[in-house]
Amino acid sequence: MTAPRFDITAAHPEFLRLRSVAGAGDWAGIDQFFASLPDDNAAAEATWIVADIAEVEEFLRRVPPSRLSRLLLACRHIAQAWEIRSSKRSQHVSSQQFAGMHEALRAAEAILIDLTAADPTDTVAWLKRITMGMGLEFGQSEARRRYDRLARSNPHLFPAQTALVQQLCPKWGGSWESLHQFARECLDAAPPGSLSGTVVGYAHLEHAMAIGRDGRGEYLAGVEAELDEAVRKSLLHPAFRPVPGWVAAHGVFAVLASWAGNQAKAAVHFRALGDLASNYPWASCYTNPAGGFEELRSAALGGNR
Repeated sequence: MTAPRFDITAAHPEFLRLRSVAGAGDWAGIDQFFASLPDDNAAAEATWIVADIAEVEEFLRRVPPSRLSRLLLACRHIAQAWEIRSSKRSQHVSSQQFAGMHEALRAAEAILIDLTAADPTDTVAWLKRITMGMGLEFGQSEARRRYDRLARSNPHLFPAQTALVQQLCPKWGGSWESLHQFARECLDAAPPGSLSGTVVGYAHLEHAMAIGRDGRGEYLAGVEAELDEAVRKSLLHPAFRPVPGWVAAHGVFAVLASWAGNQAKAAVHFRALGDLASNYPWASCYTNPAGGFEELRSAALGGNR
């Protein structure tokens, strides 16, 4: 078994072209790439490919202003905000870092407000407003308002659903009750084969992580039936297609099954993944994401594909 590959282009090589044209400062190529994307789910993922390129903001300020160039600049500001903050726990982040982070997020918010005012159906812009609103600690009511506004145009936008999952967690001022209620609503309304059905798994993973090693097995045993239902309706449904986000979703259920001690169920997800991985859930669950992936995969597959 080979080492896990965390780059999204391993699962979606089509994004290599976007990374190439964005890195080369080819605005026409960027514009054409986004125009070719099938839906907002793919577009939301593609924005981060551009946003993660160092100093791309200078290029984006020079190109002719458009909805896309402004959106990408806002996404770059959000990426910069988290770069400034770093991945350290909050007690190890300086006041200067928090100030720089908030400044970058406010710059993103100003752009996104204009975009959603010009087009209230711009669901990708609303999605980014959910993400940056969490960083600015706007709170539960505002996060839900933004999500509900987005859902009027696209009620099953998976990145928006997983973003709200984070906001609804107690660590961001939410509650387990509101989190699981939202996740259940997503499952009940999810089109067969869509990633929306996996939101239940994201919610239970967050809960299991908060409980800790000693109690998570018992907790997961109590929600096994709901997790099985979610998998049947999404990742294992005949209508399922590997759209952006599928690697993380399989990873979530691989972790859940492994933590529950059900290696047979974990093996289903690890076979689907092969050597593909994503930052979430592995970086959230393990200090060494690659090591955690390999440990659980080995236990599930017994050293065999």
